[in-house]
Amino acid sequence: MKKDFISARPSGSEKNEPKVIGKVLNDYLRSNEPLAIAFRKRKAKSEAAKATEAEVETDQLFKDFYPDTHLDVDLKLVTREQGRMPVGGFLDGAITRDGENHFSFFQNDAEKKRLVVTQRNPHVYLGKRINVNRKDDGTLYPTFNRPNYTKDFSFQDFCREAAEELLVVAGLIEE
Repeated sequence: MKKDFISARPSGSEKNEPKVIGKVLNDYLRSNEPLAIAFRKRKAKSEAAKATEAEVETDQLFKDFYPDTHLDVDLKLVTREQGRMPVGGFLDGAITRDGENHFSFFQNDAEKKRLVVTQRNPHVYLGKRINVNRKDDGTLYPTFNRPNYTKDFSFQDFCREAAEELLVVAGLIEE
């Protein structure tokens, strides 16, 4: 049983040529499908928001901040001082959300911020290749700076320059 090939009938590709994906999406988004309708509404809303944002740039108060008001919450403050916080007062610390309607605030340790940091072994001499530091008992000791070695600057060059600098520093220090 042999089937005859009828060449007069057009093939599927002749009737319906493949389309570029951009054209397919464009046709779909112009249709009355629910996804297409929702996409058009969202796009119109975002374009309207951009247009009003471009027109009104005067309200800069909450440009990068997002205010969020929680009604009927329990807030517990853990502060460094007894009593209520004064009206208009500020505290430095962290707030955490413990539950659905419960927040806790912990004030930072202000005493640590007030302490003056003293350098343990201060520098007496800052050089190109060496530094000289002073211990708590007053003795001096040298430290080497870490060099960047290149094709033109080797370990031997660093040692020579550090030795020259040590000799100069030795002449500056009085016993």
